[in-house]
Amino acid sequence: MNINSSFNIAILFGGISSEREVSIKSAMEIYEALPSFLDINLIELNHSNFSSFINELDEDTLVFNALHGGEGENGQIQSYLSHHKISYTGSDATASMLAMNKHFTKIIALENNVLTPNWLSINLNNSDRSKILSYKSNKFKIPVVVKPNFQGSTLGLSVVDNINKIENALDVASIYSDNIIVEKFIKGRELTVGILDDKALDIVEVIPKSGFYDYKSKYTKGESEYICPAKLDKNLSAKIKEYALRIHNALGCRHYSRIDFILCEETENPYMLEVNTLPGMSKTSLLPMSAKSKGINFKSLVKKIIKLAIDN
Repeated sequence: MNINSSFNIAILFGGISSEREVSIKSAMEIYEALPSFLDINLIELNHSNFSSFINELDEDTLVFNALHGGEGENGQIQSYLSHHKISYTGSDATASMLAMNKHFTKIIALENNVLTPNWLSINLNNSDRSKILSYKSNKFKIPVVVKPNFQGSTLGLSVVDNINKIENALDVASIYSDNIIVEKFIKGRELTVGILDDKALDIVEVIPKSGFYDYKSKYTKGESEYICPAKLDKNLSAKIKEYALRIHNALGCRHYSRIDFILCEETENPYMLEVNTLPGMSKTSLLPMSAKSKGINFKSLVKKIIKLAIDN
């Protein structure tokens, strides 16, 4: 397929996950960035058309997957599209499933010699809740981070600085998933690395005004400061980029992704936090920000992702 006037693109967005609003914003900016001569079909995924949207596509259509979280990022949509022989942007079903599962991602990071904060995975559908409530070993010391295993945009995430608050944090996380990660809190600098075409882009440092990069800090204008490229020692920067690319490849990600790290204040060791196979795609999102630092504007980034999908 070549990008010409007969080329068909469907932008799949919305969805039924908690990141629906973020997806809508990404889709609208992707749409505006595409050449006007293209035949573009905007498909808003919701409960009513979840199983039928495929009827709006044919084998000559490329789907630009602008969904975030949930079914759009966990491999479900990817598997469905692949089954119907529809090409699409972003990672395939297996990589998407692995990356969406924070527990699996952290295991793969350790297997590839990339540090990640110590963690405990629990399932609130069984007796696992008692594990953390009665956990007395030295594996964890307050503060800890409690977050859903299958969720993005820091939704359902809490930093617990008092053991008496852990029950409430579990309840908040359980709104989004029955599988919960309880992770050692590491104080340090928030860093993120965009990957495009199997190459690491410039590192972005995120400095939230609140001191914590939560949903409000991510999506409210003026709530965070961004430094790109991040001011890091050259060797340290190269190491973090290499770690990001190593995880991207180990998971089998393709086209683009974004890997988040925390740079420990005490040791200056980078710890991988999570992988985003469909990171935000508005002009002010972190991946486009790091691409811009490399001289790739938003329109060029969108076209590049489409060309990568055509080729693979």
